[in-house]
This record gives sequence, structure tokens and C-alpha cells, in this order.
Amino acid sequence: MVQILLTIFFSSFKFAATFPLVILQFEFSFAETILWTNLGGIAGIYFFAFLSEKLITWWNRTFRISKRKAPEDELKGKKIFTKKNRRIVRVRQKFGLPGIAFVTPLLLSIPVGVFLVVRYYNNSKIKFFYLIFSNLIWSLSYTAFYMFWNGLIFRNT
Repeated sequence: MVQILLTIFFSSFKFAATFPLVILQFEFSFAETILWTNLGGIAGIYFFAFLSEKLITWWNRTFRISKRKAPEDELKGKKIFTKKNRRIVRVRQKFGLPGIAFVTPLLLSIPVGVFLVVRYYNNSKIKFFYLIFSNLIWSLSYTAFYMFWNGLIFRNT
């Protein structure tokens, strides 16, 4: 029971790092690994989506930037783009929601990936589908890889 709870807890934070522990140390079967890691991943997605929404709301209320423009900006009538703004726009245009969801379990952690999705795609009704589908695909891939690797390297002779 403790192993299952640890699996759910770890996979809700750092999905990719959970698989070696679950397969090599806990010796879960293929189906158990898929079930418990996905349960943890999905719980993490919903928990961090809720937390991210609250954090973004608090940040916007607390650090609201004045909507009043500087006099020189009013004369020009142009928006000011900083290096940070350009980088954010470039990443969003290049990858979009499916791309961010795809790399969340692989490169990003679930909290970071979910925060980005909530921040930039909060009005999207399909955001959770993309995140959960990506979670499932990576779970199958990681489990198959580590099961194969475990059988190949640590073969009982």
C-alpha cells in the first residue's frame, strides 16, 4: 500500500522519474505501473491546474500593473514588446497547446507544464484531454522501455 501511495505521489510531480523506481525497485507489473502512474499523473494535472488558477488570480490582483500608459507611449500608440514577451510569443506559436502537453511528462514536470497550459490556454475546453492523453502515451512508452530494459539487463538466470 505504501508503494502505491508513493507511486501516485511521485508521478503527480515528476512523472518521468517515477518509472525506474516503480519497475526496478517496487517490481510492479505492466498493468499496475500504467494504472498507478496515470492515476498520480491525472491527480497531479487537476491539482496543479487548480493551484495554478489560484496563483495566477492572486498574482494579477496583487501585482496589477497600472493600465495608464506613459505619455510618450500614448503619442506613439504602439505596444511595447520586451525580450521576454517575444520569447513567450515565439514558444506559444511554435508549439501550441498540443506541443506543451506532449513535452510536459517528458521534459517539463507536471506542475510546470500544467502552469503553462493554464496560463496561456485557460479558455481551451480540450486542455485536460491533451494533458491526460500525453500522460497516457508517455506512461505506456516509459513502462514498455523500462520493462524491456529490466528484462534485458537484469535477466534472471
